[in-house]
Amino acid sequence: MSATSVRFRTAATTTAVAVVLLTIGLERPTAGSPSARAVPLNVLLTVSTNLPSVARTVLAAEAERIWRSEGVDIEWSVPGLASDSSDAPLRVMVVSRPNPNVRSTTRWPVAELIPEASPRALAIASITGAERVVAEAARSAALASGAPADYRLGLVLGRAVAHEIGHFLLATATHAQSGLMRASVDAREFTTVGGETFRLDREASQWLRQRLSASSATVTTLRAGGFSYTRGVSGEEAAGPREALLQADPAR
Repeated sequence: MSATSVRFRTAATTTAVAVVLLTIGLERPTAGSPSARAVPLNVLLTVSTNLPSVARTVLAAEAERIWRSEGVDIEWSVPGLASDSSDAPLRVMVVSRPNPNVRSTTRWPVAELIPEASPRALAIASITGAERVVAEAARSAALASGAPADYRLGLVLGRAVAHEIGHFLLATATHAQSGLMRASVDAREFTTVGGETFRLDREASQWLRQRLSASSATVTTLRAGGFSYTRGVSGEEAAGPREALLQADPAR
């Protein structure tokens, strides 16, 4: 597996990056909101050299955008540098990782979290799975115009990474019925520019913001709370997916 570690900084240092940031939009908490005090999350990020540079940039920007609106600032670090990696509680790997059932018409995995990995939790996003999402959306004519495929590939991977970061921050393997923390996403929606449906759901957002409002809030104290979507729920919903795995559905 060929991979490279990259420290992402999404400031508009080039024309391409400027276009990416302008299109995605950076959402910051308002000054009076409970999440105005942002909590930093240091993440070790390893990205395969197979991923186009545009997709790498969009991936980082999209994940940052999603969590910045919730009061969490993602700080990407280069694995192997002691000054960067010593305190990082989470590692993210974006790799090809072929899926054995890639031709299946049923849903297929795009990312997963391995919370018990040592010395830190590990999130893995599949480039192969994300490429199939883009291909499925194109097949359904959803990509007839607009952003190029590499851009949408970055969106899919950024949203998948953001989803797994959600599992990590909420310290749960349970899933929401809507929003960022759904267990599966339709391929067309996964590639849509704008991504308003990839916000954290109201229940989890309120839980998170209440804890972020504390002056001593850190990633460690957030995770100590242990959020769950199944609390107070019974029946079929309570028996839903309990793995920290994000899947995609074929475009319909």
